[in-house]
Amino acid sequence: MIVGYPAPVLTHTDPERLSAVRRYHILDAPADGSFDNVARVAAGVFGTPIATVTIVDVDRVWFAACHGLSGVSQIGTDPGLCASAVLQDEAYVVNDAAIDPRTLDHPLVRGELGLRFYAAAPIITGDGHRLGTVNVIDREPRDITDSQMATLTALAGIVADQLELRLAAIQAVRAERGLDQIPGQRSTASAKLAGQLRHLAAGHLDGEHPLVCELGLSGPCDKPVEVKVADPWGDSAWACIHHAENVIITERSTFIADQNLNGLARYLRSAQRSTDNPADTPQ
Repeated sequence: MIVGYPAPVLTHTDPERLSAVRRYHILDAPADGSFDNVARVAAGVFGTPIATVTIVDVDRVWFAACHGLSGVSQIGTDPGLCASAVLQDEAYVVNDAAIDPRTLDHPLVRGELGLRFYAAAPIITGDGHRLGTVNVIDREPRDITDSQMATLTALAGIVADQLELRLAAIQAVRAERGLDQIPGQRSTASAKLAGQLRHLAAGHLDGEHPLVCELGLSGPCDKPVEVKVADPWGDSAWACIHHAENVIITERSTFIADQNLNGLARYLRSAQRSTDNPADTPQ
């Protein structure tokens, strides 16, 4: 379905939307692999050579993941593609950009890429803010099925869920660092955040995984697995909430991860070294 005119009254520079974008601390963050998987799946479902996961900023569309384009990390916010799709409640489709009045002047259509087909689903937060899109691109015009669009919308929902997990991890780190000197409040806030982490991560314990935590430092940890954590290098491990919080604090940019990531060898090697120097071991 092609979303028709007139264009929405809101623009991509709406202050409330931009505030929501900033809230998730995703712009210019290191690639973590999970959004790359979303882009690959989207390209596979539609059979397109290009798929991206985008976040729409004030003056740029930043690629959180990009399948099929090399050396591109962002584009401008020219209307007609992502900067327009992010304002929609439903999927946004351009079957042939060469004749669609919304996209005739877009640089990706007129330029070397020669974009002709574009379909996007908005990434919508739980409180209704649209952060960006999951989209697919082709250099040839094409039609799509309802099933394909339903899948694209579902993939955008997965990205929104991943962003919530990322935000929960950031909040946990800030609580640990900011409440150290506030007696009586730290334990209450930490318990609340740990509960939020368990709630957000519960849906990710739907496949095979270890029964106990893999991140014991001085010895094995027999606490049950509750979340999976990973770092920007793709290393990951299953952990109890206590050790998940420790590694998030110790290892910069560590986050709650998709269960398909593997490893976290770098942290384990560091943790092993810490056993030789107890003063460096996280408490």
